[in-house]
Formats: sequence, structure tokens, C-alpha cells
Amino acid sequence: MRTGPAKLKNLRSMSSKEAVTGNSLRTASKWTNSFWLDCLGVFCVFFIYAGSAVPAINEPHYWTKAAHFWNDDFGRGDLFLESGDAHWLFFATFGYLTRCFPMVFAVWIGRFITWWLLAMGWTALGRSLFASPVADNRENSPRSVVLAPPLIASVWAILWLVGLHWGHWAGEWVVGGCESKGIAYACIFGGLALAIRQRFTWSWVLFGVAAAYHVVTGVWVIACVGCVTLWLEIASHRGQWSLRSYLHKHGLGWAICVVGLCVGAIPAMRIDWGIDPQLATESAVKQVYTRLGHHLAPSRINTFRWQSFGVQLLITGWVFLWLAQSRWVGSSDLVGDEKLGDDSGNGTPRASKLSRLKEVFCSLPYGIQFLIGCGFFALAIAGIGTLIDYGLGKLNINLAAKLLRFYWFRWNDVALPMMVGAIITAFGFGYLKHRSYPHLARVVAWLAIVVPGAFLLGYRFEANYQESIPAGDKAHFAAKSDSEIDQLKQFEDWLRVCSWIRENTDPKGLWLTPRRQQSFKWHTGRPELACWKDAPQNALAVIEWSQRLSDAFQYDSEKILQPWTTEKLWELHNKYGVRYVLMDRRVIGQNPPLLPILYPAHDDFNENFAVFEFPQLQMNASQ
Repeated sequence: MRTGPAKLKNLRSMSSKEAVTGNSLRTASKWTNSFWLDCLGVFCVFFIYAGSAVPAINEPHYWTKAAHFWNDDFGRGDLFLESGDAHWLFFATFGYLTRCFPMVFAVWIGRFITWWLLAMGWTALGRSLFASPVADNRENSPRSVVLAPPLIASVWAILWLVGLHWGHWAGEWVVGGCESKGIAYACIFGGLALAIRQRFTWSWVLFGVAAAYHVVTGVWVIACVGCVTLWLEIASHRGQWSLRSYLHKHGLGWAICVVGLCVGAIPAMRIDWGIDPQLATESAVKQVYTRLGHHLAPSRINTFRWQSFGVQLLITGWVFLWLAQSRWVGSSDLVGDEKLGDDSGNGTPRASKLSRLKEVFCSLPYGIQFLIGCGFFALAIAGIGTLIDYGLGKLNINLAAKLLRFYWFRWNDVALPMMVGAIITAFGFGYLKHRSYPHLARVVAWLAIVVPGAFLLGYRFEANYQESIPAGDKAHFAAKSDSEIDQLKQFEDWLRVCSWIRENTDPKGLWLTPRRQQSFKWHTGRPELACWKDAPQNALAVIEWSQRLSDAFQYDSEKILQPWTTEKLWELHNKYGVRYVLMDRRVIGQNPPLLPILYPAHDDFNENFAVFEFPQLQMNASQ
């Protein structure tokens, strides 16, 4: 059975009742069916969900790098800032905002651009996926997209965020702060919309742009779409599939997509060209099983995330049980009850379960088939990644680390809730109908949308509104055992000491900074010896970064951070050329070292932080 555009051809012979339905859709109020109204709704959903204070969790990491890209004096001498630029295109485009605006304003501008692009891509995807099949008789008509149900992309966005927020497995997110993968996903959503509408050339162009901004994210989606489109193409032609026809549809798009892929891949590959394979392996092991294990290795993902993902898999199975007995609007002429067989004694044999599932799947709209393919492809890739970790990782951890550093679970975290959310939304809007319980299925679908969706948006709005310390500042900074009042006091002291450093110290001096922070460069623009959050991308810098952390921060057998001694500080000064020390007085047992204190002076007060400098005379002698 042909799917996709062929179904629009079949609709030319639809019944008079269906023709009336088509006319009623054409006469629907234009403003309620407006793409831009739906896009605004999606943008509002994204803003409520992600509108937290600047900086978000990853923004100090990305935007200090972007600022250094355009201004070498920003953090000159910092290992992370001067390491390879894997996300070159993001720094070259969005990073330019740091030359025109203060950092916070630049990030807010970048956020609004990102969220609006995401909203446009998501709206195009939703309105392509749920376009009325009776909207227009012309094959691939853009009018069919306009006549999707009002605000359906906004509703679907809420449900997708519910699954992504509570059901992710490996820590992936899409709607948040401004960074390169947000731009990549905006292009991916637009590319998926065009692929569903069979406009493959422009679809592959957008996937290429996505890979140019974030190569790992783009590569997985490119592989996914390539496999899914080939599978659906072969299935729809039932033995009459032509490779020449398939290449004619996709060839030009592939060529342009490869250009975008090279733009993203070459900078990421160039930073490690010619490196010793042993050092590359060491770097991969440190990344996969130390720094980024919560993203890359299932054996390092905590139990709560496993449980959350397990719940999402159970929901997925339940949804597909309902889907197996569904029918889509207008499909009665394609897959009726009599075609699936019955056991009423009239001589019609009952179809096997496998045949029934196949017929139900083939009766679904092309867009639903496409997302189901994407969801199962992503789940299969995640399954392979799991086998690599738990199987190969026990036999050859070096090889496993080399493979796992390509984020095998990233697309699964996004595609699975996208697929499940689309099916539930289709039931809620009546786009899919349950064969035996059509009204019950619709009620259950709306409950599944409204209840968790309202709870999520309410929770996020309250959290963002009451947020006293931005996530990018709070991460690794505040101890959970400290009260909110103590955390606010510590944060005020942190801002105070960073402001003093920015105004009173040499911009080129290397700093030894506290282990419990990740926003020193964000607030000061000064280079630091090493920061846990700021892991470089290239292998040599990763190894150097890991060594610096090991030298600078020691822990006892109970994993309690040990205080710095004067001897330890001089050791770091002699080895790395540290000039300034920003001391965290919150560290248990931390005493002032025998070094000249710069801050706080007699007219300053700071309970939690102090600044020391190595004597200039001895520094000059050592140089």
C-alpha cells in the first residue's frame, strides 16, 4: 500500500461526506489556523519552560568561549578558552553578539533568536504532521499545512517537553539556554517538516545546517532520516521500488548536506589531527567514564534516570497497544474492519497479529509513520550504545570509550517523547481514532496532555520566577546542605569578589580558583588554571585539564575536598605560573596562606572569599 503523497491522490475519489469535511476546513477562520499564531503559542511554551535567569547551566561554558573567539584578550592564557573550537560556526555567528553588547544582553538576544527559530521549526513540523489530508487535492500542496488544527503544534510542544523533561535517559535537553545545539535542533525540526511533506532537497539542506552548528547532533539525525525515508520508500512501493528514483529525490539534497556536514566536522576533526593514538584513547576514557559519563555511558547514568526512562518505555508500550487498534481520519476506505478480518462466523478469517499491526501501520498518515520510524531508530541506536558499554566496555574499555564519545543516546532522548507525544496528540485532536473506544481514547489523550503539561509549565514558571541564583552560577557552587539564606549570602560574596577582581587585577594573570564554581571567567574575563565544567574538546587539552584538576584539588578517602596549604600553592605557582589565588573560605579547615592578601582590605568585607597574590619579585625571578 502506498503512503504519503499517494494518499492525497486517493482522496480525489473521496465520498461526498468527506468532501463536505474538506470544504469546512477550507472555510475555517484564517486567524485561528494561522501558522504564526501557532508559532507564537509554541514560543510562549518554550519561554515559560526555559525563561530562567542568565546564565543557564551551560552558558558560561559556551559564551566565554564565544567571547574569546572574537576577543583574544578575554581570558588570554586560559587552557579551555584557547583549546580547539569544535563548535566553530556558533562562535563565529552568535559569538559576534559579545562584541556589540554586554555578555548578559548578548545571551538574552541569542536566547530569543534560538527560541524563535525552535518555535518556527517545531510549528512547521507539527502543522506538516497533522495537516488535514483533505485540505487540497494538489500533491504536496503547502495549503494542507495551513489547514492543520489550530494551535496543535503548541499542544504537542507541551507534551513533548513533559517527556523530555521527566523521561530523558542521558541528560539531553533542547529548549534551554543559548548554545549551538539549540540552533541545530531548530534546523532539524524544520528539516523533518519538509521531509514529511516529501520536499527532500530543502530538508537535507536544513539537516546540513544543523550538522554545521552541532556535528554530533546533526550526524545522528542525518543517519536516522536516511534510514527511515529509505524504509518507507521501499515499503510504500511493494516490490516496485526504484533506486534511480530514490536517488533522484535525494541526490541534490545529499550533496548540499555533505557541505554542511563538512563545515561542522572539519573543525572538530582538525583539533586532533596527527595526535598520538594512545593520547587520543586516554582522552576518550577520561571524557566517557569521568567527565561526561552521565551523558555517554549507561553504566554511569544514575538510577533515577534509568527509572524515569523505564517509565517512558512503559508509556510507549501502552500507547502502541492503543495505536494497534486505531484508525486515522479518512482511512476507512483504505483499512476497514472487514479488511482486518473478524471471527463473527461469516467465513472471513481473522488476520494474524503481525499482519494486523502491519496493516494498521500502513494505514497511518505518512507523518506518523515517519516519526515512528525516527523513534525506533533512535531507540535502536541507544540499545547499541548500551551493548557497547556493558558488553565491549568489560572486554576493551579503550575501544568502548572511543565509540561511546559520539553520544549514542542523544537523539533517543529527543525522538522517543516526540513520537509518543505526537501519537497522543493525534488521539486528542481526533486525527487518530480508536477502533473500539473512540471517545474514551480522546478523553484519555487530553488528560495525558493537560494534566502533566499544566503541572510542568506551572512548576517551571514558579521555579524560574523564584530563582534567586542563576543555574549557571549555582551549579557546583552551593552545597545542598546550606540553607537558602546561606546560599544567597555566599552568592553575594561571590559576585562581590568577582567584581573586585575584574576592576583591580591584571587581565593576563593566571588564577587558581575554587573547585566549587563554574562562572569565574563569566564574571571576570580572567584565565584560570582549570575548571571542572570547562572540559576542552581536543584530546591533548583534555589530558592537560585533567592533570591540572588532579594537581589543584585533593580529596580524602571520604571524598572531602582538602584545604590548600601554602606549600601546595607554591607548588602550583612553580609548575603552572599561577599568579593569583581566589580562596574559598567555605572549605573545611581552610586557613589563609602565607601570601600577600589583596582582598578583602580593611574597608572591604567578604566572609566567604579572599584574594592572594604571589610576590612579584619572586615571580619575576622564576620567569
